[in-house]
Amino acid sequence: MVQLNQHSIAPLKVQLKALKVRCQQIDSQLTQTENRCFVFEAHQFSKRSLTLLGYLEQIEQTLRSLQTSIDKNRPDLLIKIECEQFVIQFQLLLQLVQSIEQGKGDLLYKSYSSPKEKIFQQLQKQSEYEHRLLTMIAEQEEILASDPNCERGYIKEKIEALKVRFHKCNTFTQKLEFQLEEINDE
Repeated sequence: MVQLNQHSIAPLKVQLKALKVRCQQIDSQLTQTENRCFVFEAHQFSKRSLTLLGYLEQIEQTLRSLQTSIDKNRPDLLIKIECEQFVIQFQLLLQLVQSIEQGKGDLLYKSYSSPKEKIFQQLQKQSEYEHRLLTMIAEQEEILASDPNCERGYIKEKIEALKVRFHKCNTFTQKLEFQLEEINDE
């Protein structure tokens, strides 16, 4: 895996800043309502937003979380997930901005059907839960690595239990993603 550090995060911040300017320009021209919102994979974000800047702020939070994971030498799996989350969110927002700039914005508004909305909400909760579980695993692994006086057996059991919960959670997330694809294919 490519090692990430402060120098590899800097270009991401520059790209994010450029995207922010574009979002500000578009937000000043668009008006959103709860009944008419952007259609894209909003479950990749922790909450819905009526503005592009709202989504951009969530991407900035993901980047800060990635930076913290790198700074604290968290496990590669957690860093990889944070990195993937940033890339996915950035790509989604960039595609949305590009579509609006090309005049295809009307295709991006829609009121969600009830079943689809429920799946989106479940996916959002699952994503947050998976992230919390990975953070808890990383914290326990940190304790195990840094504290020679800790109860090693107990902490190892705790880590294994968290990994089992993460696996079950991830399996359910995949099931929801398949359900969402089925709805999209109909």
